[in-house]
Amino acid sequence: MAGVVEAAAVCRAYITLAKVLGCIPVRGFTFVVHHTGLVSDIENPAQADQGHAKDGKAIKKKKSLYAPLTRDELVTIKETENLYRSGLFRMQTDELLKEVQLKKKRNKKLDLFLHALRDCLINIPDNLQELELDNVSCQPKGIRIPLQLHDAQTIKGKFMFKRPTNIAIVGSYMIGSITKPTINVDVTVEIPQECLHSRDHINARYYYRRAVYLSHLAYHLNHSSICQQVRYSTMNGDPLKPILIIKAAPEQFTNYFIIRLYPCISQTAFKLSQLKPTKDNIRYDFYPSIESKLSEETQRLGPPTPHYNHGILVDMSFARHLKEIYLATHQNQSVIAGIALIKTWLYQRELDKGIHGFNGFLASMFLVYLLQRKKLNPQMSSYQILRIFFVELASSDWSVNGITFTQENNSDIPSITEFSTAFEVVFIDSSGYLNLAANLTKASYGELRHAATMTLQHLDSNFNDVFSNIFMKKVPYFTKYDHYIILKQLPELEKATIGQELLENLIARCNNLRTVMLRWLLVILQRGLNKRIKLISVMPEDIKNWPINKKPPCKEESITIGLLLDTEQYSSIVEMGPSAEDTQAAEIFRKFWGEKSELRRFKDGAIKEAIIWQCKNIAERRFICERIVKYLLQLHGKISPENVIYIAGQLDNLLTIAYEDENSPTLSICSNTAEEDTTSILKSFNELCKELRSLKNLPLIINAIQGISPVFRHTEIFPSKRAKRFKSRTSLSDDIANQDIAKNILLPTASKACPEWIPANEAICSMELTGEWPQDADAVRRVRAALHLEIARLLSQNRSLIAVGQANYVDIFKDGYVFRVHVAYHREPGLIRLTENERSQQIANELEKRTHLLPQLATMINGMNEQYHAYSETVRLAKRWTSSHLLDGYITEECIETIAAFLFLNLETYDVPGSGINGLLRFLKLISTYDWLNSPLFVNLNENFVETDMAEIATNFKENRSRYPAIFVVIPKNVLNPLLSTEKLTNPILNRLITLAKESYSLLLNQLSSYAAEKEVDFMKIFRTPLEDYDLIINLKPEHVCRFHEGIDSVVTEYRSDLNKKYMPVVNFDPVELYLRELEVNFGDIALFFYNKYGGDFIAVVWKSDAFKSQSFKVSEMYYKNVKKEGNSKKLMMLTDKESILQDFRLLGESIVSSIESR
Repeated sequence: MAGVVEAAAVCRAYITLAKVLGCIPVRGFTFVVHHTGLVSDIENPAQADQGHAKDGKAIKKKKSLYAPLTRDELVTIKETENLYRSGLFRMQTDELLKEVQLKKKRNKKLDLFLHALRDCLINIPDNLQELELDNVSCQPKGIRIPLQLHDAQTIKGKFMFKRPTNIAIVGSYMIGSITKPTINVDVTVEIPQECLHSRDHINARYYYRRAVYLSHLAYHLNHSSICQQVRYSTMNGDPLKPILIIKAAPEQFTNYFIIRLYPCISQTAFKLSQLKPTKDNIRYDFYPSIESKLSEETQRLGPPTPHYNHGILVDMSFARHLKEIYLATHQNQSVIAGIALIKTWLYQRELDKGIHGFNGFLASMFLVYLLQRKKLNPQMSSYQILRIFFVELASSDWSVNGITFTQENNSDIPSITEFSTAFEVVFIDSSGYLNLAANLTKASYGELRHAATMTLQHLDSNFNDVFSNIFMKKVPYFTKYDHYIILKQLPELEKATIGQELLENLIARCNNLRTVMLRWLLVILQRGLNKRIKLISVMPEDIKNWPINKKPPCKEESITIGLLLDTEQYSSIVEMGPSAEDTQAAEIFRKFWGEKSELRRFKDGAIKEAIIWQCKNIAERRFICERIVKYLLQLHGKISPENVIYIAGQLDNLLTIAYEDENSPTLSICSNTAEEDTTSILKSFNELCKELRSLKNLPLIINAIQGISPVFRHTEIFPSKRAKRFKSRTSLSDDIANQDIAKNILLPTASKACPEWIPANEAICSMELTGEWPQDADAVRRVRAALHLEIARLLSQNRSLIAVGQANYVDIFKDGYVFRVHVAYHREPGLIRLTENERSQQIANELEKRTHLLPQLATMINGMNEQYHAYSETVRLAKRWTSSHLLDGYITEECIETIAAFLFLNLETYDVPGSGINGLLRFLKLISTYDWLNSPLFVNLNENFVETDMAEIATNFKENRSRYPAIFVVIPKNVLNPLLSTEKLTNPILNRLITLAKESYSLLLNQLSSYAAEKEVDFMKIFRTPLEDYDLIINLKPEHVCRFHEGIDSVVTEYRSDLNKKYMPVVNFDPVELYLRELEVNFGDIALFFYNKYGGDFIAVVWKSDAFKSQSFKVSEMYYKNVKKEGNSKKLMMLTDKESILQDFRLLGESIVSSIESR
């Protein structure tokens, strides 16, 4: 639906804009419309006149363009200003309504079928023969009765079929608010009173008679020529309320619509007083197997049956509700449009699905309620109605204070308190007996209110694409929550710790075990997780349909529950209980938590019951919720942890390196997570900063030291480990007679395996600004080099650290880590630019990025880390995914970090991601759906953006698109934008990135949704890139891939070796990166090279489109070319020699290339 609406909106936007602003389009002229809405000029009027003259048509006078606005046009402009968010929002809303509402031409075809269906039902012959309900004869030939009452007594009585007394169209089709994509038309068929008995409301007899009556209707319709297909389904997923799904015969009618046939009864079929929520209409002995489990004696005949009674009341209320909605919406198009917009909003968020969904009928009744309470009025626009709907939903709480159409002091009807005792959510209709929100649970209602709150915040934001985010974009279930619980099967009734109340509830719900146990589960989980979660939600089931000759399908055993985490509290290791002095509360707490509960004294002197969840590292704290869930389900439901799938850390293996002991391959060595490694590096760095600041005899004072490597921003996928000394892989510089090499450092050993990967953690050291700095670029460079050497000398002498000074940096080895410190002088880039040549400009830009821009960005990103706990994990997964698809170098790390920040700062209609897997899903969705070609991505870090600046940047971007990179990410400080783009990211590369993101997003969603059904799910699939589109694959020798251990599918052995404490290790030495750089320098004009720096063991190559085209002969361009004559002429042409290039590939990588595959 989204694609259809977007296409239509784009096609009609300019026409509608002209209408809204009062411009009348004239054929042959092009208008320039300014922000005032007036036409200021005509572009090339002479050409327009000539065009009309050629056609022989009259030329309209130029002055007609300046005619004053008409009254209707002025009214339209005023309405747009007062009643809508903006003119653009009104246009988009109008176009959406045109697309989602049914066309009048199609209504005629639908009406023809509805008349034919009515005639067919009216002409069904009566069967006056009385049939026994417990006999097979009651069942039509070849048709099944669509209701099964499990473990219940046999229903006895007489049944006689008579044709319906009334057939009526109800629902959204009658009031004109029916919406696409699925056209469902609701038709009610009233069961004659003669087919019922006055005591049918007892023990499910009415429901069974209703199902039998429906089976007879199915029999006759199935033999009718007007129906192509007749199937059973259920009313909103309620198994007690089967309905018919009818498709029209395409030979006579179109079948784009679906008819839903609802059996109903008259409003006087049963006394309303018999159907109060406190009435007991199912007897204990109706379910003898459950009755036998009841331990307490009671004077009642049965438990209260509010939901059972509700189902009968619904069948008595169709006509009354239709009348109320019709009177409220009759000749009121804005209310009808508001209902259509709300239904679209619900559909896109899957909030209308399943038995617990908030469907279009409930939304319509709520608007009728708001009109009755004078909170809406018919003069409001559809936007205002939509907004008030969100405001009222978000601000009220029907689970605490129910709402009602009736007067609250009416003693003839049940009180709201009675309804609140029987139902979780209360919204009482005008009869005073029917709770419209009976099927809503606290969980589903909480999800609805949360979605309304987020949408309202988005409407109030300055975000440009508000309309698209609210109405156009689907919000799948697995993108809304952070953690997911999948139960393969429900708790067994005999094993679960359930009480008398639950057993009575099971009888009251006609032995609907799934509904009852699901409610019990939610209560247990909500109580156990408590403040750790903001929201708990059950994934809605799809409403099934089945053939009329089959039994109703069994309910799915698996259940999926989503958890929206409170990121401030979800990882707390302490669950605080009541004080020891409150003995009753303490006893309840101990009973709920079992052996985990213990009495503890806290620092403030309080003695309380508490639960302590011991954790070894930060990663384990992220999964405390999983431990709580599995513990409580096993304690109270006797559900083994093997039957509980907890989706949260399935991608964590991508961010850790699993080692095996060389002496015992089956023994796994526990490796620290990235959080611990990062913390260790930062601790050593902070100590180093103190030591640097304490150095004496430096000619200049140190002002500031700031880390610029990703590890200092908490966004490094694999922070460096403490260095080890592998003697077989390295040699000492002391043993080499070379005066140019510093002593006491390690060097790679020729013809041996590559040394371990030790990255340099880079930092910028800003010195004080004095007049002693020279004003010449070369002199500044020499001063910096002298400072590097002096810092190295002082650290070696005074702090006993291994430090090696170089011209551009000083490497310092501390605690097993290497820190590369660059002394910075902030005016140096400007001094270099005084030498006006291309090379100087490149050097100045690179120096400015390192010394000025990266520290500023690091400060902003660190702010994101402090505020959002899942940001770091999201970024690292996004980097891992991008690199896995060989796009390193084409999209910068800083760009990925900034795009990920957008997910947390611009929430659209989501909450903040609370887990890495949720953050990755949204990252993939953003990459695949954002309009990179036409829109810059504004990331409001530190909230410093001004709306006028954003508008100016967007305008310049559209007018000069070719000057901007393929992905243009904008942050408040424009000077930082060079960090976020690279010239290597061209449109073809961007298209591949979008395609990969789209496929990965779809695959990951499918894997999550099918997790319960499949035995094994390989979540690594989205990180394995397809190789079909590459022309060459250069395979590398694993022993020379120094980061091979970081590969996704790598099996790594941990060799025993002592930590290196004496020698400067081999730093930043990656032979593959050096080889890749050589390839790009020498062959970048004819090929593109792709590599995964995190453990990739091959380089992929794509030939450029003109790589093998013949070119005119030039001596300066004879590299890897063959010369031949062009046809019969003497002109010499050059052709690229592919074999020579491949040979050069082998020669350049002689020691690290194992083979080259052509594809």
